[in-house]
Amino acid sequence: MKFIKNHLKLTIKLSIIILLVIILVLFILLKMNKGIAEWWTTHFVKGYLNFFGHITKYVPFSITEIVMMGVIILSILFLLFCLIYLFKKKFNKSLHSALNLTLTLLTVVTLYQITAEMAYNREPVNVPLYENKVEKTEFRKVIEHYIIDLNECCDHLEFKSDGDLIEPLSHQELNRLLEEEYKKYPGEYLLNFSTFAKPMATSFIYREFHITGVTFMPTAEANVNTMNVSSGKPFTYAHELAHTKGAMREEDADLIASYITLNSDSYYLRYSGYYYTIGSLLNLARYTGNESDYQEVVNMIDSRFLLNNKFCNEYWSKHNSWANFANWWNNLYLKISGEKDGTDSYGDDTPTIDPSKQEITSFSSYQKLYFYFYYQNL
Repeated sequence: MKFIKNHLKLTIKLSIIILLVIILVLFILLKMNKGIAEWWTTHFVKGYLNFFGHITKYVPFSITEIVMMGVIILSILFLLFCLIYLFKKKFNKSLHSALNLTLTLLTVVTLYQITAEMAYNREPVNVPLYENKVEKTEFRKVIEHYIIDLNECCDHLEFKSDGDLIEPLSHQELNRLLEEEYKKYPGEYLLNFSTFAKPMATSFIYREFHITGVTFMPTAEANVNTMNVSSGKPFTYAHELAHTKGAMREEDADLIASYITLNSDSYYLRYSGYYYTIGSLLNLARYTGNESDYQEVVNMIDSRFLLNNKFCNEYWSKHNSWANFANWWNNLYLKISGEKDGTDSYGDDTPTIDPSKQEITSFSSYQKLYFYFYYQNL
C-alpha cells in the first residue's frame, strides 16, 4: 500500500495500460466469431457513427490528420525523453516516458480495434452479381456494349493535351453526388451513416506513398488525397466512404465502389469506374475462342481514354519515393487485420481458367458485376 501511495502516477498508468491490453485482447478474440463481428458492427459501430460521425462530418478539416500528427509528435517526444532520462540514469522518469509512449500508442490501437477491426470479419458484402452461366459467344457483345458507353463518357468529359482528365466536379459537388448514389445501393449491408470525404492537407506526402485515401473509424472520417489523378477520384471517394459504412475489407470496398460508379448516371463517375475495372472486362476477350478479339476490342476504345491511362501511369511513376515502403506497411497491417492476401486484396479477384480448353470456368467479381448490369438492363 505504501508503494502504491508513493508511486500513484506510475500505478495509474500501469493500471490503464493493463486495462487497455485486456480490452484489446478481448476484442481480438471476439472478432474471430463472425456473428459477434457482424452484430458489433451493425449495432455498436452503427450507433457510434450516427452519434460521433454527425459531429465530425461538418468539421471542415481532417481531424484524422491532427490526431495522427499528434500521435507521431508525442511518440517521438516520449521516446526521446525516455532515452535522455535513461542516459542520465534518471530511471523513474525514463520509465514514466516509456509508459506515456505505450499509453499513447495503445489508446489509438484499442480505439481502432473497437471501431474498425471487428468489421474485417463481417459477412460477405452483398453487391449484386450475375451468378448464371454466360457463354463465350456472348463475351464480345457484352464488351462492346460497355466500350460504347465508355466512349460516350469520353465525349462528355474534357481532357488536356497531355491526356489528363479535367475534373468536371468540385470536391463538394462530388461528395454530394456520391451521397445520393449511395442511397441507391440495395440491401441493408451498409450502415446508414453518410459522411463526406475530406481533403488531406498532407496529400503531398501520401502521393509519394501512392496512398489515395485513408479512413480512420475513431474519427468517423473518410480522407482523400487531393493529388490523386482526376480519373481515380470518384472511385477513391466511393471506396473510402464504403469503409465508413462498415465495409472494411479492401476487396469489398473496391467492389462497392465499382457498383456505385458504374451504376451512376454521371459520366464522370462511370468513367472512373471504367478506369479501375475495364481491364477485367477486356480480359474476357482472351477467352472467346478468337485470338483477334482482344486486340480488336482494345482498338475500339476511345484514344482519349488510352492517353489518359498513359498520363496516369506516368504521373504515379514520377512520385514513387516511398511507394514500396508504404505497400509493405499496408500489406502488414491488412494481414494482421485478417486480410490473408494483404495488399493483393485490392481490386478484382482472379477468374478460374480451364488451361486445357482455355475457357473461363468461374468469372471474377468485376466480370459478374458487368454481367449483372448488362443482363439487368436488357
